Amino acid sequence: MTHPDGSPVPLGRFVTAAGIVEVVIGAAAWVGLSRRLADEKIVVPGSSRWFPNRTVRDPLTALEEAEAVRRITLKATGGRTYGEMADDDPMSRMALDSSLIRSSLSTVVLAFGFAAMQVALGVVFVAIGKALTTGRPR
Repeated sequence: MTHPDGSPVPLGRFVTAAGIVEVVIGAAAWVGLSRRLADEKIVVPGSSRWFPNRTVRDPLTALEEAEAVRRITLKATGGRTYGEMADDDPMSRMALDSSLIRSSLSTVVLAFGFAAMQVALGVVFVAIGKALTTGRPR
């Protein structure tokens, strides 16, 4: 994809456009995740070390909420995890729910990371496209 004069301008424009699309999609994913998390109205407990009483809406508050759920569950179960309990243990259902909640929050954190990576990749594409478009052939 070079110009008839041998310059990489058409390729640069394509790469720039692809980068812009990546940035827009990544940012939209981040905003969508944030809104959906906020819609759940999950609040980090006031006793948490980080972000107490804040609504879970980003990867940091999601991680802190997962840690709070873990701490609370371990306290309630005497330090036992779901995998360490017998099926008939009355606390096993709570431990299972805790494990599932923490897994869901961890998945959300990964999704935020993917959205951020997409934005970063888009910025790199835009920079490369700009360099190809404004660079002069030698």
